[in-house]
Amino acid sequence: MKPENLLQQELRRSVGFFLEHTNRKPDSRGFGLTVDSTKNPSIASIASTGFALTAWVIAVERGWLDRQATRELTRKTLRTLAYSPAHQRGFFAHFLDMETGERYKKCEYSTIDTALCLNGVITAAAYFQEDGEISDLARLLLERADWGGLVFEADNCTRFYMAYNPDFDGDYVGDKAGFIGQWDMAAEQKMMYLQAAPRLDPALAIRLYQGFRRDTGIYEGQPIIINPGGNLFAYQFSEAWLDTARYLDADGVDWFENTRRAALANRAFCLENAARYKTYHANSWGLSAGDSPKGYRVFGSMPCLGQPEHDGTVSIYAAVACLPFLPDLTLEMMQYLYRYHPQTWGKYGFYDAYNLDVSPPWYSQAVYAIDKGCSMIMIENHLSRLVWEVYTNSPYIQSALQILGFSPRTGAEHV
Repeated sequence: MKPENLLQQELRRSVGFFLEHTNRKPDSRGFGLTVDSTKNPSIASIASTGFALTAWVIAVERGWLDRQATRELTRKTLRTLAYSPAHQRGFFAHFLDMETGERYKKCEYSTIDTALCLNGVITAAAYFQEDGEISDLARLLLERADWGGLVFEADNCTRFYMAYNPDFDGDYVGDKAGFIGQWDMAAEQKMMYLQAAPRLDPALAIRLYQGFRRDTGIYEGQPIIINPGGNLFAYQFSEAWLDTARYLDADGVDWFENTRRAALANRAFCLENAARYKTYHANSWGLSAGDSPKGYRVFGSMPCLGQPEHDGTVSIYAAVACLPFLPDLTLEMMQYLYRYHPQTWGKYGFYDAYNLDVSPPWYSQAVYAIDKGCSMIMIENHLSRLVWEVYTNSPYIQSALQILGFSPRTGAEHV
């Protein structure tokens, strides 16, 4: 299949996944919620819903969905979110029942998963700006998130807690219920500072953005601001929506170039370990979080803090999501997999992952919505820059960028 056709097929099938795995039953209390993965179609992820809201924008722009009908789909989804009981001070439960919209068991109320949902809300409101109810509901959801209630001081830094769980026997709870973890590292959470900035005192918003560590690794003599595990997804989730190709932060950090170097380093690590792992080679790379022969696992590469965990599992979606950063290398891998490993391809395009270092060779038959959503958005950005343009140019994000001191880059651009 020609590269342009393969990209179109993967993009359209990705949208198809969201259409078929989003609750669109008119009278359901879970209307608009999207499954966490095909492994358990009864459980929704609040983050998945943010990717679905973005999928509808892509589909309308490409003529695959009717604009008026999709506005109604978006409007009703935002109503579900606005009236949902499954939140604490505006932060949603990570997992929800697909049918009822209620919190699933005793899962945590998650900052990052809420932020991923709200990225979809921002994108939808900016795209359907002619719809007053969508704008009003988006404003309600953004203003309801009590970012100030998550702020604390540690090590002379101002930071956000990661999550909240009121149940002593709930998910991620240690020796006491309440706030869980802290965003003290560079990872996928940069979107959170953008969403919080217009809701906080500007000085506090700036301190929060400055409050996470900038641990640095080296790839071919060039520095990379790394996440602790070297996971590809943590370089991609914020960058899927935010146009880092055209903005630098207040310290001059080029997050687009940072992701490009991290992707090259991830691929190089796979090549360095190709003698030990059959799955790894020039057209088969991408170490991240996702499906594996042992279920959902988190893998990564050097540079990172300590030694990365990996077992021969390649996260296909994470490599595909590198498309705007490494277009030629990514396309070569996609074509290789489609031609020589047809087991990696199905109704919704590429499955999540595969591993040739187990017996028999393992091919995932699952799709995780946040994984498929990330690669879907990155393909669209590579082809048209649509999501970058809509999200980044929205009034809410423009306000946040100004508060945090981001500036348009001058001179050559990565476009």
